[in-house]
Amino acid sequence: MWVVPTMGEVVAMQEPEAALVASASAEKEWRVAIATMTQLLSQCVQQDLDSADVCPMQGFILSGPIPLFNEPTRFGDLQSLVFTADKSVLQLPPSDHGPQQPFETTCQSVPLLPADPLSHEKFCLIQTSAFSWLAVLRHQSEGIQFQFSFNPETIGEALSALRSRIQLTRPHQIETFDALLTQFPVLTPDYRIPLQFSRHLLHTAVQAPFSRQGLERKPEPQATPEKEKARPEVELLQAIAHEVRTPLTTIQTFTRLLLKRSDLPGEVLQRLESIQRECRDQIDRFGLIFRAMEITNNDSNPVPTTLQPISLQQVLEENISRWQKQAARRDLSLSIRVPQQLPSVVISDPMMLDQVLTGLIDRLSHSLPSGSEIELQVAVAGEQLKLELRSHLQAHSSDSPCSTPTPTLKSVGHVLMVQPETGGLSLSLPVTKHLFEALGGKLSVRQHQQQGEVLTIFLPLGPEGQAY
Repeated sequence: MWVVPTMGEVVAMQEPEAALVASASAEKEWRVAIATMTQLLSQCVQQDLDSADVCPMQGFILSGPIPLFNEPTRFGDLQSLVFTADKSVLQLPPSDHGPQQPFETTCQSVPLLPADPLSHEKFCLIQTSAFSWLAVLRHQSEGIQFQFSFNPETIGEALSALRSRIQLTRPHQIETFDALLTQFPVLTPDYRIPLQFSRHLLHTAVQAPFSRQGLERKPEPQATPEKEKARPEVELLQAIAHEVRTPLTTIQTFTRLLLKRSDLPGEVLQRLESIQRECRDQIDRFGLIFRAMEITNNDSNPVPTTLQPISLQQVLEENISRWQKQAARRDLSLSIRVPQQLPSVVISDPMMLDQVLTGLIDRLSHSLPSGSEIELQVAVAGEQLKLELRSHLQAHSSDSPCSTPTPTLKSVGHVLMVQPETGGLSLSLPVTKHLFEALGGKLSVRQHQQQGEVLTIFLPLGPEGQAY
């Protein structure tokens, strides 16, 4: 294992709640984000020139494996370093008797060691006197992943990882780099900067199919008649999911920073925790909707070819408390019946399993009247593990004037269901079944006269004898 983390690993470690999720549109999201930052930097420079400040915006840009800005100096006095694979890494440094060589104002290359996994990632780290920003695009076994962050702790860890690489291959430049870090320390940005970036990002994403700020456009495959009919719905849902996730991620970042302060009253901390929980739930919900659209509109066979074993016991332990709180917010109760020892299961995407289960419990809770109970039973059924979700409706006397009616779910297109009373969204059953097929499992639904829907999930067992 490589000792120094890559930029993608830094984001995953520092912001696990915003874990990198594979996306078929990750390349497009990366291009849109870079185009948006270009626009934001240009706007910041223009504001400096229009003001009474003598010096324009200063800072530096770290990127790899290729330069992302042809003329970084047009954004102000921004120095540019590009981390790239270079066969001439082991060249001798200049004499110690000479002065330290400063980085050039124009783009300068910093070589990486041949085995460094960072050479397989696209990243951009911008550090200025006003804000810090990191964007990462990397290829994983489950697909291409993209993420960006304004979080100062994430930026600090990323700078530390890049500094270690400079010390390995350009030790004679480490003092110059440290001087840059001292001159431009990592700061918590003014809240208006991430919000401004989010607005630009949404605007650029809408305009992206027509203009990508000079970036090359790849031809789109010919759509089938069925896909042509579903395209307006898919494009609308993609726009909504993107528009909701981006500002919520910004709110979540600032909430997490506030929660680390020790001078806030207990009531304020409780409200911040509630905001963070709601942001996380909504980000996961719309992330799952976005993923469902990608899988549903994929022409290839949804049955996966590569399955990996995971601990279902661990998935349940990490999520049971969350699911129970989720049900309690709707005045429902959730009980779990799980054997003491569960065998492993094999699925294609461990990260998506808890999201799909959370979405399924959320869908079931939207269809039950308050006071009802949801029961989750887990048992081995032959060569599969069976998870069964049953609902026990709250009984009301016939003469009770305050009996709670059973909520109704209505279809919105082919992908979503909505509860008109609350506006709550959930995935439709056909799409949810498609997601479990993509995971390597199966979902069956049957109607019970007294219990309503009974949802049964089958997941293939892992290697024989492997249990948790």
